Amino acid sequence: MSLAVSTRALVASRLAYRRCPGARGIASGGASNSAEPASPPVEIKKALTRRELYKVAIADASKGKTRALQGAGATLAVGGAGILFWQHCAALASWNLLGGGLLAVGAGLVRASSAAGSRMSSGSKATSKFKLTLLNDTERWKADGEVLQKLLGGEAWPAGAPLAKAGAEEKRAELGRVAEALKEHSASVADALKAGESAQLIQARLRPRTFVFDFQAGSPGGVPGSPGGGMKKRLEDLRDTVTFILHSSTPFDEVVLRLHSPGGGVSDYGLAAAQLLRFRRQGLKLTACVDKVAASGGYMMACTANEIVAAPFAFVGSIGVIAQLPNFSKLLQRNDIDFLQFTGGRWKRTVDPFSPPTEEGIAKMKEDISRIHDAFKEHVAGQREGLDIEEVATGEVFLGLEAKDRGLVDSLGTSDEVLAERMKMSDVVEISFAPKKRGLRDLLEGKVEAAESLFSELWCSFGPGRGAVTLESRDPKIQ
Repeated sequence: MSLAVSTRALVASRLAYRRCPGARGIASGGASNSAEPASPPVEIKKALTRRELYKVAIADASKGKTRALQGAGATLAVGGAGILFWQHCAALASWNLLGGGLLAVGAGLVRASSAAGSRMSSGSKATSKFKLTLLNDTERWKADGEVLQKLLGGEAWPAGAPLAKAGAEEKRAELGRVAEALKEHSASVADALKAGESAQLIQARLRPRTFVFDFQAGSPGGVPGSPGGGMKKRLEDLRDTVTFILHSSTPFDEVVLRLHSPGGGVSDYGLAAAQLLRFRRQGLKLTACVDKVAASGGYMMACTANEIVAAPFAFVGSIGVIAQLPNFSKLLQRNDIDFLQFTGGRWKRTVDPFSPPTEEGIAKMKEDISRIHDAFKEHVAGQREGLDIEEVATGEVFLGLEAKDRGLVDSLGTSDEVLAERMKMSDVVEISFAPKKRGLRDLLEGKVEAAESLFSELWCSFGPGRGAVTLESRDPKIQ
């Protein structure tokens, strides 16, 4: 890392430290608003649940029991050793059995109690579910940088050359700025400690983190590296990722979601959006990056973010609902095949693929679609203040350039630009799923899960229910 970058990082950390502890966006590089009143200091405290208190109490009791057993065992062992030594000096062979027995029993108690205490403290062996990668690790480009330097030629200027002198002076000046920044940085930390702030709070403020993960509707899993599966697997991956971030984050961290999805089922994307809303409820800033597509259900997810960044030619929007299913009733009639269906409740079934559609059923189906569309619009309007929802909720897809003009996104750019900006102020940690060794059994189970997912999607489309009602963009531009 260059000295210039080091200085910027130190100065940025010092400025971030002097900011109001409760302010957001420390890792975003945005300017703070000096007119805002100072908020009370943020305290990072972990409240113990009843289960955790119970575990602590059991562990303390177990430790006390272990120490008592170890003490008793040590006493017996020492007593046995003393008897053996005494009978050896006094030549009393009759005490050999007693001394040896006490020594063996004492040693056994010590060993057993130590093993039990070790099991209680270690518990079950933890397995890593995620693969965490530090993206702003400069070592990633070190080898390529050396190749480039070798290609261009890395000969240094002669010591007396004007450029060499100017470079040396700039280096000395840079070192002076670094020393000054370190001095002010240390003074700020000392002042905070005197003010009574905890070391954990200071560390969290000085070294914020940005967690980044993907939701890719076109990949086998919701997060790269995860085993195959349909939407069910994607939702499970999303749930685990959100839960992990909320468990590991501090009030000074941020989250970046790289989103790619043309949408899908109503309940599926409703649940996905609800998972992302957990970040807002916990006060954690979420930025959604759309490099290619976030349409319909994909935009339902994106609009939950505090900020949406889209590439200029990404497809965004498609705030609408679609339902479609074939009808085979005439084909069945021509072949003298009767389709029998029994329901309880007037609207248990509106239209289906095997019965002739009725005007009443079609009207009810349209009413249901309108109700879902209204809920979709209400969801988007609730997350995007100032948006003219009636103008954009026509079901059409907009380019990123158009979406910004209509208020569907906040800025134009790529996810790489967003992450590069975050790297100036925070540690950017990419979250993916750790690869697993998969044998024949796992492979067969994966095929079964894929078949079950396909059957489930077909059943939702053509089986009993609403038909294929989806928040999915069928725009030919996306297809």
